[in-house]
Formats: sequence, structure tokens, C-alpha cells
Amino acid sequence: MKLDKFLLISLTALPLGAQTRLPGEILPYQKVALHARVTGFVERVEVDRGSVVKQGQTLAALAAPEMTAQLAEAEAKAQAVDAQRAEAQAKIVAAQATYDRLKAASATSGAVSGQELDLAEKTLAAARAAEKSFADSARAAGEAIRKLEAYLQITAPFDGVITARYVHPGALAGPASGPLLELEQIQRLRVVIAVPESGLAGIASGARIGFTVPAWPGRTFSGVVARQAHALDPKTRTMPVELDVANPQGALAPGMYVEAQWPAPATKAAK
Repeated sequence: MKLDKFLLISLTALPLGAQTRLPGEILPYQKVALHARVTGFVERVEVDRGSVVKQGQTLAALAAPEMTAQLAEAEAKAQAVDAQRAEAQAKIVAAQATYDRLKAASATSGAVSGQELDLAEKTLAAARAAEKSFADSARAAGEAIRKLEAYLQITAPFDGVITARYVHPGALAGPASGPLLELEQIQRLRVVIAVPESGLAGIASGARIGFTVPAWPGRTFSGVVARQAHALDPKTRTMPVELDVANPQGALAPGMYVEAQWPAPATKAAK
């Protein structure tokens, strides 16, 4: 058989486990700008840039005269309610003693009328209801005090590092003014990689991806594929994919540029 034409096809195979290098950026896992919730003067700032803080730690405190007056009023109401509750508790003790005595006496026929016993029981129930009402009022007053006190304190919403400080004692702060501090969580980081359309087949949730940073030449870090945008940026034709990266020693920092070792397709065919 004579073949007039030959169709030549060349196949180019990439080595198993081939990778392509993609750019990315390190971001804090959480970041927040902390503002004052009420208008007041900064009384003290207990942290500065670089301070490592724990969740719930007081970072700054405000002084607001009008809030101080409201706090004093709330505390006075709480003390009054506590006094009323103590009086109600004393009435419960007296009503309980009367009811127990009449109950015991009712065992003897004719010693106590049923009406007297019913009246003592109702008196005891009323005393208990009054005590419960004062107890609820006391809790409400206590909650009001805690809220007012919280308005004057700036606390850390999560563990992290103070990365910026904008105020000093004496500055006027409020909800409409700028942030007092910036807090970032860096013990755990996000690495955002711009994956081109041709590399989307390499996305596998939970896969571990290695990457390098210029700050640590010769050292390779890694993170786990955790999130993807599920949509391409129409300008760059890339999809942001996030890795979760543990950073217990603080070697990595938000803002660093990374080169990720992204899995490439196993084979390519070309005619």
C-alpha cells in the first residue's frame, strides 16, 4: 500500500507532578480598624504598633463626661433595685414562715380556717413574684451598666498584632472620626493566588501548595487550598484562590509577595 501523505502528530508530555509558578500575595486572616463607639476624649492607649494582644484585652479607654453621668445614674438605680429585692426576700421569709405555721396547724381540725391558709399561700406567691420582678430589674440594671462601661473601652475582638496606631491621649474620638487602631491576625494567614483559566483544573480543595517569598530565599512554605472565587476577573482572566497558612513563628507577614508552585496539567498535545 502506497501512502501519498503522512500526517505527523507530535506529543509533548510534561513530567509527572509538573508545576507552574504563579504570583500571589499574603493577607492577614482577619483585619479590623477599631473605632470609638461613642464620642469622647482618649484617656489612655495601652498598646502601640507591634503589640501582641489577646481577644478581649483592653487596648484603649475613653473619657466621656455625659457617659459618666449616665453610668452613675444606672449604678444608683441598680443600688435601689438591690435594696427593694432584699426587702422582697425578707417578705418571702416571713410569708413562708406564716404559711408553714398555718399549714401545720391545719392538721388539727378547726384550728385554722381554709380561708386563712389560702390567704397565706397567696401572700407567699405574691412575695415570690415581687422578688422575681426585682431580680429581673437588677439584672437589667447590671446589663445597662456593663454596656455603658463597654462603650468607653476599646477591646481586641480577636488575638493578633496592632499594626497601626492613630491616636494619643487627649485626642477627640468618635464613631464619625477615623480609626484609633488597626489589628491584624497573623498567626494564621491567607495567601491569595491569581490562577489563570488554564490552571483552574489544578484546583483541589484541601490540597497543599508550596510557595516561596523573597524575604526567605531557599526556603519553601506551604498552605492548604481553602477558598476560591468561582468567577474569573474579566480584566486579568484569573481566579483568586486562597490558601490557609499557619504562621506560628511569625516568619511571614501580610503584604509579602509569593510565588506559588501550582500544579500544571499532566500532559499537552500539539499538532
